[in-house]
Amino acid sequence: MTSMTRLSRRALLIGTAASATLAGFAPLRADQAAPAVAGAPPSPPVDRWQALARIADGALLRPSDADFATQALPNNLRFRHVRPEAIVRCRTPQMVADVLSWCQDYEMPFVLRGGGHSYAGFSTTRGLLVDMSAMNAIDYDPATGRARVGAGALNQNIYDSLRQAGRMMTHGRCPTVGVAGFVLGGGIGFNMRRLGLASDRLVASEIVTADGRVRALSATEEPDLFWAIRGGGGGNFGVSTSFTFDTAPADAQLTVFRLVWRQNTLAVARALFAALDDAPVTLGTRISFSGVTPTLHAGGRQVAVTLLGQFAGPKEQLDTLLRPVMAAAAPEFSDIRELPYWDAQAFLLEPGAPAWYRERSAFLDTAPSDAFLDKAFEHLVRWPGTGAHGDLFFFQTGGRINEVAPAASAFVHRASRWLSVVGVSWSEDDTVRPEIVRAAKDWQDALYRTVDHAGGHGAFINFPDASLAEWRARYYGANLPRLAALKAKVDPANLFSFPQAI
Repeated sequence: MTSMTRLSRRALLIGTAASATLAGFAPLRADQAAPAVAGAPPSPPVDRWQALARIADGALLRPSDADFATQALPNNLRFRHVRPEAIVRCRTPQMVADVLSWCQDYEMPFVLRGGGHSYAGFSTTRGLLVDMSAMNAIDYDPATGRARVGAGALNQNIYDSLRQAGRMMTHGRCPTVGVAGFVLGGGIGFNMRRLGLASDRLVASEIVTADGRVRALSATEEPDLFWAIRGGGGGNFGVSTSFTFDTAPADAQLTVFRLVWRQNTLAVARALFAALDDAPVTLGTRISFSGVTPTLHAGGRQVAVTLLGQFAGPKEQLDTLLRPVMAAAAPEFSDIRELPYWDAQAFLLEPGAPAWYRERSAFLDTAPSDAFLDKAFEHLVRWPGTGAHGDLFFFQTGGRINEVAPAASAFVHRASRWLSVVGVSWSEDDTVRPEIVRAAKDWQDALYRTVDHAGGHGAFINFPDASLAEWRARYYGANLPRLAALKAKVDPANLFSFPQAI
């Protein structure tokens, strides 16, 4: 049955008790009348931060606290100057509800943060930062094969727990990414072609909505909300506090690989897409092409091609799949290993340290054509350069993802075979030279248009892009009307609001 805990208003939590304490007497019982005190001055109003501190019970950080600057820093350093007035680390769903009540009572803007990796800075604010990291418990039930994951858990917490249980699910590679943002947008990873999106493995969840209810969600409880959180994006409908996933037995042996080509790379790129596009769902890959700065390399360096991924099969079968690619050119670097599943994930891990970056995504329903690759490579060799890099990369989708109907969950992109991303990053030195960053973004926008002209459509909500003009249609497609109607129903006052909120 759905849990219907009602949001505690500030007056109930702190108003009577706090005012009484400040006045020096205990709060009244319901059967008592207030004594008349002639000429007594009115009780002073409760300071808003004192009020929040009572709710937070030791979990409130203000700018004067020693750990504040570290905790406020986002992963995308483009937004490091956006600092909150305070950070509250929620420990329970009821505490989340009480904090939301406080925000409404004091008209305090807020954002939600799990791992703090929002590409567009949507987990930064000048108001209150509601941090979920304390709600990171993970419980695995061997009888059902299900794992209940707190909304504040990071990928690293999931890795550690599932390794111990001998299980796996669709997960990311960066250990500091939060599970909430990851799964609410769908959740991609090298397991997605054989296991589906992370949200496809979700069987239950819990969320605190704007009315203060702590709601249990599943296919039978609050099914509309359960539909919406599976791909509808983080922060639109409430504060998710837990997720329950179906897991699968972890592979005893997995083949992982990282290969880099620097010669004859256009031919390699064509061969890669031809070889991998119809590969079995047990293969998960990412193909990346790096930009080349002409002034630094004088035309003597080609676009580098990197293949990264995993194959649930022996190395010999992977070698057979890649034979046509090897015929185009031998890789300059090759590292292929057979490892137990979680050791293999350590090989694939991406640290994801804080940096300055911007990414733009689009889905492709067919593999990139030769004509598109010609144009893309021409653009890649005109990368203007920063203190970091510019890239075009492709995550291989399809498989089990496409077995689910577009309307079956909020994640609508069910026909794609590849997810393309144009990414740029820059260094701290570049931040004082805005012309360098501007040139990199212009280069990125032009390459992104090339992707669109080649059949790119939609955009991945987990890679939010503040520069998208038609972001609602691109993120949600035909599912937008249903999402908008549900948003109006569960959050009529638009409490959960950010620049790209539904």
